[in-house]
Amino acid sequence: MDSSSGKTSPDRPAAGRFSRRLALGGAGLFFGGALAAMGAQRAARPASKDIPGIKPSSGAWHDLRFTGDGLMDNQLLWYLGHATSGMSDVGECLETAWRIRPGEEKSWFDAWLETAERVHRIADTAQARGHAVSAGETYARAANYYRAATMHYTDRSDPRLLEATRRAATTFETSNTLLGYPAQPLDIPYEGTSLPGYFIRSPYAKASAPVLLLHQGLHAWPEETRWVYDGAYKRGYHALIFHGPGQGRALREKGLSFRPDWERAVSPVVDAAERIAGVDPKRILLMGLSFGGALAPRAAAFDRRIALCIANPGVLSWWEAMTSHFERFVPGVLSLLRSQPEMFDKAIHRLADGWPTAQYWLRDVQWKHGAQTPAQIFQKLSEFDNTPVVSRISCPVLIMEGTAEDASPGQSQKLYDALKGPKHLMVFTEQDAAPLHCQAGALALAAQRMFDWIDENV
Repeated sequence: MDSSSGKTSPDRPAAGRFSRRLALGGAGLFFGGALAAMGAQRAARPASKDIPGIKPSSGAWHDLRFTGDGLMDNQLLWYLGHATSGMSDVGECLETAWRIRPGEEKSWFDAWLETAERVHRIADTAQARGHAVSAGETYARAANYYRAATMHYTDRSDPRLLEATRRAATTFETSNTLLGYPAQPLDIPYEGTSLPGYFIRSPYAKASAPVLLLHQGLHAWPEETRWVYDGAYKRGYHALIFHGPGQGRALREKGLSFRPDWERAVSPVVDAAERIAGVDPKRILLMGLSFGGALAPRAAAFDRRIALCIANPGVLSWWEAMTSHFERFVPGVLSLLRSQPEMFDKAIHRLADGWPTAQYWLRDVQWKHGAQTPAQIFQKLSEFDNTPVVSRISCPVLIMEGTAEDASPGQSQKLYDALKGPKHLMVFTEQDAAPLHCQAGALALAAQRMFDWIDENV
């Protein structure tokens, strides 16, 4: 090993590098996944068998060690899956992972930014030589790598963070222009400011067609969820993708934090969709992924214009999902939250002391929820509970759930059981090769099954 970089030397076997006891199967791309990864780092066990270069700890195909950090590996798998839609290349992702030092946020950001800029230069050269398609496809990957850089980085004092955010948007738009992809930029009016988004008009749509509104969760951006909006585009559905408060550009460019009354974020987007020619106002569909699987049902409970809600995965109580993780790590600590918040803060900081993933989690969620202390963030999280409002949901709900869900395990079934109206639970299994959070690594199958169901039910 090269002790200065934490990497395996090129002339030595990579097995040791890939076998660090720091990974977790699954793709928890928000704080539930971070907590699950944190737990795996503390409780990991030796590998059951050795494979040259790779050592899975559980025997599962998805439990691979690339960076040496469990959460980073989960997030890497998310971007590897984008190769299906041309928004990443496997070699580019793995080469980037090789340069990441486990647990170091800056290393993650630097590695992905370097890849984004290199791929961007390739696209510039192709465009200068008149190769519009090559340039457009290459810009699409560069834009995704800029987004990847922002996923695991919380240093708001670094001017490169905002620059990467803006380059992700402009490069995405350049790609769409060169490829003739009809993604029209939108600024959706929202409480004295606006939410960034894109309207994607399907050339295969009828004169009046459904529109799929799409938002992500804590980390991912809607632009990188191409398997959803491109699947809609090809099937004659319009799509409107947007950044809600606490997400992507709304967070980094506008300073907007998450809010529990998510309908206040979604209703302006519904308003905007209704004003667009060709959109059938009676067939407005809403999809939320990751943490969005808790947010979207909340919006559907209050805005009756939503004709169908898709939660991937479904979440009845985000608060319950988060507290169940912490009760495993520090039993009884939540009893201090309201009675002795200062003691609670000390306990959480002790948990995170010397533990990079936990430190990252605290910085990340405090920033995105507008909190200053651990106690404040948990008080805010307690408001993200759909239990009191789930009975208000009257539209059909499609819930997508993997059997290896690690961020909010059991919540899809709880949401399904609590719903009183039309509902369907779509399960993805190990046999499907799609058991992970948001079907990471199996997005082609996820698109096929989801849109086949929508075609039959909308």
